Amino acid sequence: MMGKRMSKLIALIIIIMLTSANISYAQTTTNILYIPSTDPISPYGPQIEDLQNKEDILKNLQDIKRIRGNLIVININENSTTEELKEIDKDIDFYIQQLETIKKNLDNHKLSYKDSFPDLFFSEQILLIVDSYIISLRQQQNLIRSLETNKAEARKLFYSSYLIPVYYYLTLGDQMVAYIDTYFTLS
Repeated sequence: MMGKRMSKLIALIIIIMLTSANISYAQTTTNILYIPSTDPISPYGPQIEDLQNKEDILKNLQDIKRIRGNLIVININENSTTEELKEIDKDIDFYIQQLETIKKNLDNHKLSYKDSFPDLFFSEQILLIVDSYIISLRQQQNLIRSLETNKAEARKLFYSSYLIPVYYYLTLGDQMVAYIDTYFTLS
């Protein structure tokens, strides 16, 4: 008797759960880096106000994103010839030079606006991205040099310990870009 009631109760609960059409999900709203802010209070994340040279610093961020988009074309594999590796190394040097130019721009920005906390803070956030991408590219150059000298560890590319730092720093930079795009509000 008691077992029948329990079975009916459990069946009733399951039927109610399955037929309940009003299921709620928590969903946050995101602010994509927008200028100027029409929302006086951002729901989360830092609000950067009174940047002295906003256009320049945002141009540097856009340049970083453009360079990152081009990093996808780097194709290193264990069967690359020495000539191919040298060509890839030259391409990587080119990307590093572009990122170092941006880094110099940001360092100059920090010097020019050293009395402006928002400029220092935002410049340092972007410098983290630049440094992460440069380190990732340097790690790729390290892999290229190991492939050129036929190191066995480098030849098993997919399982190679050389790729761990490459992806770590690349992902770190990507996460910081996403963080800035999602949470920062510039006004």
